[in-house]
Amino acid sequence: MTSDLKIYVSGLYSGTNPQPGVGIARSLRQGFPGAEIIGVEYSNRCSGIHWDDFDDIWLQRPWTELDLDIHAQEIASRLDDGGLWISSIDLEIMWLAEVFPNGHPNLLTPPMSALLQIAKPAIPGHKGLPVRIPPFVTTECTDWELHAFCREHDWKVWLKGPYYEAVRTPSWSDLQHWRHVLTTAWATEKLFLQAHVTGYEESIMLSAYQGELLHCVHMRKRDLTEIGKTWAGDALPVDPETIEKLRTVIRDLDYTGGAELEMVRDAADELWLLEWNPRFPAWVHGSTIAGRNLPAILVEGATGKHPVSFPSFTQEFTRVVIEVPVRPEFPLSPLPEPYGGGIGHSMKHPSGLIEFAQRLRDERAPNVNGNGHEKLAQGCSAVLPASYLADLEKVDLQKLQTPANLYLEQTAVETFQMASKLTAARSHGFVTRNAYSIKTNPDERLLKLALESGFLAEAISSLEVRKALNAGFRPDQVVLNGPAKWWRREELPDDEFHAIFCDSVEELERVASELDCGRLKTKIAGIRLRTPNIPSRFGIPVDSPELFERLVTGIRKLPRSISFGIHFHMASSHVGLGQWDHLFKSMLRWCGSIEALSRRVVECLDVGGGWFPDDIQSKDGARYREMMELIPEYLSGVTEVMSEPGKALAQPTMAMAMSVLEIRRYTEGNSEAVMDGSIAELPMHFFYPHRIAARARSGDWNALGRGKSLLLGRLCMEHDIVASHVKLPEEAKEGDIFVFCDAGAYDRSMSYVFGCG
Repeated sequence: MTSDLKIYVSGLYSGTNPQPGVGIARSLRQGFPGAEIIGVEYSNRCSGIHWDDFDDIWLQRPWTELDLDIHAQEIASRLDDGGLWISSIDLEIMWLAEVFPNGHPNLLTPPMSALLQIAKPAIPGHKGLPVRIPPFVTTECTDWELHAFCREHDWKVWLKGPYYEAVRTPSWSDLQHWRHVLTTAWATEKLFLQAHVTGYEESIMLSAYQGELLHCVHMRKRDLTEIGKTWAGDALPVDPETIEKLRTVIRDLDYTGGAELEMVRDAADELWLLEWNPRFPAWVHGSTIAGRNLPAILVEGATGKHPVSFPSFTQEFTRVVIEVPVRPEFPLSPLPEPYGGGIGHSMKHPSGLIEFAQRLRDERAPNVNGNGHEKLAQGCSAVLPASYLADLEKVDLQKLQTPANLYLEQTAVETFQMASKLTAARSHGFVTRNAYSIKTNPDERLLKLALESGFLAEAISSLEVRKALNAGFRPDQVVLNGPAKWWRREELPDDEFHAIFCDSVEELERVASELDCGRLKTKIAGIRLRTPNIPSRFGIPVDSPELFERLVTGIRKLPRSISFGIHFHMASSHVGLGQWDHLFKSMLRWCGSIEALSRRVVECLDVGGGWFPDDIQSKDGARYREMMELIPEYLSGVTEVMSEPGKALAQPTMAMAMSVLEIRRYTEGNSEAVMDGSIAELPMHFFYPHRIAARARSGDWNALGRGKSLLLGRLCMEHDIVASHVKLPEEAKEGDIFVFCDAGAYDRSMSYVFGCG
C-alpha cells in the first residue's frame, strides 16, 4: 500500500441491526482508493471483518476481557503515528472521550463536552434547531409517577436503555418486565420512558471537524426492517435555514466526527428529535451513492487531502443481503453451545458491549451515567396523601392480625365528597349524576357513602341490585347494565328502575317488548355501544351496516313514554387519557347519527367509568368539566349525564396491611422480604402500582422509595411477588408491617382465599 493515509474504522457488526463500520469503509474506499483502511473489531463473530474493503483487521479481545489501559495506549500510539480513527460504537466513543480529554487531531470522534450535550433523552444541545424533544421521564421516579406518565401518553411509550435498546411498553406489566430486563442487562436504574410520536421517520447525517460543519444530508426512511431500522431511503439536501442553525450548534459543541439526528415528522409537519447519535448511521453509504460521501469529507477536513469525486447515481438507495468470502485468517467459529435463555439482549453484539457498559459504570461512573436526566430525578419522590397519613395514624398496629384489609375512612369521605362536587352544578341545561359501580367494591360502607352522597347505584346482576336495596337504595335509584343483568331475574323487584342499558340488539328487542306490555318498568331505556377501533367484548357493534340497521329498528320499538339513553364504557386507565378523549368525541358523533336515524332524542348519556383516581381529580376536575361542555355541541336534547366512577372512588379508600415474615439480605443492597400477604389479597398488583407505607422508628409513616428489594408473597407460586424494586428501610425487621395503599377497588372485590387451609 503506497498511500500515507491510514484509517482505522471500528464497529463492524453486520447483523440485522448493523453498525456502520462496513458502510464507512465502502465510502472511504470510494473517496480514497489508495488509503489503507483497517477494520477494528472486538469479536471474530462479527461478519464485517470479512468485508474486502478492509486491507487489514485489528482484532481485539472482547470488551469483557480487554485491558482498557493497554488498549488506550495502543490507540494513542497509532494516532500519534498519523493514523485516523473513526468509531462506529457509541460506548467506545464515550470511552475515547475519557481517554483523550483534550482530544487528538486524528481522533475523529466528539469530545466529552459535546457528548454530554447530546445525551438522550434531554439532548440539551438541540436548542436552536427546528425540533422538539418528546416528553420523557426517568425511571428513577416513583412507580406512581411512571404509571401517570403512561396514562397521560395513552400507553404509547418507549422504555429506553442508557445507550441502546428501545422497547414499546403498552401496559404496566410490560413495563415492569422490560424494566427488569434492561436494568439487569445494563446494570443501572437510569433508564427512561419517552412518549411515542406518530409520524414519518427522518434523519440528518452530518460530518464535522473541530466545530466546523463540513457537510450534511437529509434522509427520509422509505422502508424499514421488522425492528424499525432503515432498509431503504432517499438522501436529499438539507434546507439552507437548517444548515445555518446546525452550523451554529456544531460550533457551540466544538463537535468532531459523524452524527445522526433521528427525528419523526408528525401530522402537523413538526419535527421531533428522538436521538443524536455520536457517529455515522448504518445507512451512511446510501448517502455516498447519492453523491454525498460524508466519511470522505470528514477525512478531508482532518487532513486536507481531497477525495475522489463521484457523481450521484440516484437520490434513493436500498439494501440487499449478499454473501462474502471468509478471510482465511479468521475462520468461522462454531456455534455456541445452546443454553437456557440464550436468545436475548446479550446476544445482540457478540463483542460484549453490555458488559463493557457495566465496566464503564463501575470504573468511571461519574462520567458515563449522564443521559441528560439527573436533574429530573431529584424531583421524583414517593409521597403519601395527607388523608392516608391521617387514617393510618388511627390504626392500632399492636392489635392488627395480618394480612388485614384497612378501611381508610377519612380518605373515603373526602373522595366521595370530591365526586359529589364534580356533579353538583347543573351545567348546560342537563343534570350530571354519579352511579356508584357496585362490582368494583360492594362494601356496605362505600354503598352507604354513595347513597348519602346522592349517587345512583350501577348493578350488573340481580344480586348486586339486592345488595343496593339492602343498603337503602330504592329501585328507581338503580341502573342496570352489563351482559348478564337478567341472571337470576327472580331476585329483581317489580318496581321501576332508573335506567336499563341493553348490551345487544337481541336484548334490546326483548326489553322493548317487555316495556311495551308493562312487565318491565324503567325511566330510561337505552343501549350500550361497543367502542369502535378499540377492542371490547361489551356493547352493540356499530361497524356493520346490517347490525346498525337492526339497532336503529330496535330503538324505534322502544315506547315513546320512556326516555332514550346511550351508554359506553372504556377504562381510560387502560387506553390512556388522550385516546379516551378521542373516543369520547367519536362516541358523541355516533350518538348523533343514531339520534338522527332512529328519530329518538338521546335524553340520557352514560359515559361509564374506569378512571384512575388521580386523573379524575387532577386540576380540580378540569378534564371532567371540559367533557361536559362538549356534549351540547353534539347532542342538544340531553337532560341527564351519568358517570359510573367505581375504581376512581373505591381504590383510595382501602389498604392491605402485611407483616414481614423474613428478610433475606444479599450483596450490593439487594434483599428480599417475605410477607404474610400475597397476590391473593392484592390481585391487581400486576396492573398498576401501589404506594407502600412503612412506619419508621420515629412513628412517622413514610412511603417506600425505589431500591433493589423484592417483597415476596407467602404463596408457593413463582409470580407471587407483591412489589419489586423497592427500598427496604435500614431498620426493617421481622414483624414490621407494610401497608399497601390504593387497594380498595378490584384488589378488594377480586381477592380470594388461597393457601389458608
